[in-house]
Amino acid sequence: MSSTLQNNNDVIPPEYRELTQEFINATGSASDGSTIAASMGRFADQLGIGSDYRSVMESEDGVQSLNHLLGHFRNNVELLIHKTWVEKADESHKEKLLDRIPLFVSDMEKSDYVQAHRTFIHILDELAYLLFGSQSRKSDFIEYSFRIDPQIGLFWWYGGALSSLLGRESAEQLKAVLLVGICFLTDF
Repeated sequence: MSSTLQNNNDVIPPEYRELTQEFINATGSASDGSTIAASMGRFADQLGIGSDYRSVMESEDGVQSLNHLLGHFRNNVELLIHKTWVEKADESHKEKLLDRIPLFVSDMEKSDYVQAHRTFIHILDELAYLLFGSQSRKSDFIEYSFRIDPQIGLFWWYGGALSSLLGRESAEQLKAVLLVGICFLTDF
C-alpha cells in the first residue's frame, strides 16, 4: 500500500484537496505541535472521529486516556483481523499483523512514537492487504478507496502519507498524527 499511496492531488476528490494539502503543510518539519494538533483535529473531523481524537489530545489524564484508547484499538483491530477471510496462502499476513499490534501498543505506551510510527505504517499496509487484497498494492488504490467511501479513501490516503513523515516529525507531532489512525481504526 505505501508504495502506491502518494500525495497526488489528481486522485483526491476536489472537496478534500485543501484538507490534504493542509495535512502535508502541517506535517512539514517547520510546524510546531499546536499547528499539527489543530490540523489533525480538522482532519479527524473529516474522518468522523474528531471528538474521540480531541478527547485524548486534550485530556487532563493523557496517559490513562491514551492507554484506554489503545486497549480499544487493540481489541477492535484484532477482531477485524480475525473476522477477515483470506486465502490459505495469505494467512501469514494475518499472523504478521497480529504480531505487530502488541508491539505498536507497547511503543505507544512507552511514548516511543518514532518506533510506533514505523510499526503503524506496516500495520496499515498489512491491514489494507487483508481488507482489499491485491488492489491495495495497485497504483490506483487511493482512487479506488475514495470510490468505496470518501472517509475510507481519506483514511487510506493518510496511511500512504505517513511514510513521507519518517524522520521529519517531533515525538509530539508523531503522537498527534498517529492518534488520528488509532481513533479511526478503533471506530472502524
